[in-house]
Amino acid sequence: MKVYITKVSSPNQLKAQLREALEWLGWQEIIQREARVFVKPNLTWRVPVPGVTTSPEFIEAVVSILKERSGRITIGEADGGYHSYVAEEAFQSHGLTDLAKRYDVQLLNLSKEPVEVRTVVLAGKPVDVELPRTLLSQTDVFITLPVPKVHAMTGVSLAFKNQWGCQPGTMRLRNHPDFVRKIIAINRLLKPRLALFDGKYFLDKTGPMIGKAVRMDLLLAADSAGAGDLACCELMGIDPRRIRHFRLAQQVGMMPSSLEEIKTNQDIVPLRTHRFRLERTLINWIALTAFHSRIGTRLFYDSPLAGPFHTVLYAIRRNPLVSRILYGSVGPPTVEGRRR
Repeated sequence: MKVYITKVSSPNQLKAQLREALEWLGWQEIIQREARVFVKPNLTWRVPVPGVTTSPEFIEAVVSILKERSGRITIGEADGGYHSYVAEEAFQSHGLTDLAKRYDVQLLNLSKEPVEVRTVVLAGKPVDVELPRTLLSQTDVFITLPVPKVHAMTGVSLAFKNQWGCQPGTMRLRNHPDFVRKIIAINRLLKPRLALFDGKYFLDKTGPMIGKAVRMDLLLAADSAGAGDLACCELMGIDPRRIRHFRLAQQVGMMPSSLEEIKTNQDIVPLRTHRFRLERTLINWIALTAFHSRIGTRLFYDSPLAGPFHTVLYAIRRNPLVSRILYGSVGPPTVEGRRR
């Protein structure tokens, strides 16, 4: 397993440094000529937000290089969870509609694709996951483009977590109580061959939608999601042993147990310039209770009480005092998805 990490010297150098990273990973052996390549950015909101969504510049740099190997490239994302937005909105606002025309690539809303249910056995226990047929049987190389974040529910959101958005259902939050096994099962099925981290900004404090965007100007590229996530944890000062889905990934052989098992182009420690810490707010703790509970998930998101509950929540957060109590210093997300 290999991880390449570098400081991006300037926006104009991003493509050149990304190419250098891919060459170091041996990308031409990973992506055969005219392979069917699927690129999964993190478009977790309808508009670009630093530290939250993969930047348009990063996506274009990746696609422009991939086009040298294949003319069969698809960029895809599912609709926002809980019916928050449709993927086409995110495609448009991130400039991907125009990019698709310029580079002759396909955009795919995964929520509109035929699905298949697959069973994966992890540590002796079966788990069922639902994924688009395109990803399961019509993709040769899966590439993930995560944004490094702390995450109020899962601890961190990195390369493994980015594939959660491949589930086509907008009510995929029903799967939260079994998140640990399902996210590892999804990655075992999709087999990401490259994890390219858009590290211009990392997200600190909370997340995945609000928090403090920290300018890092880093590029991290790995030939496996597990290796990339472990290296990124080292960068962020986060103990991977405290992340539940990482523990399972290590148990089933999808993530190295230490950095000694990874070949890196340089020492990671000197690039660790900011200590990232998860600081859950009151609303995070309330949501966390539902996240790990089937009853709580159904009550707050999938029951007759869900609508009135969220209507009240959206209304009372307009009060500055209540907003401060619920969301802490980061504040609630605004209409544009940015923190206040």
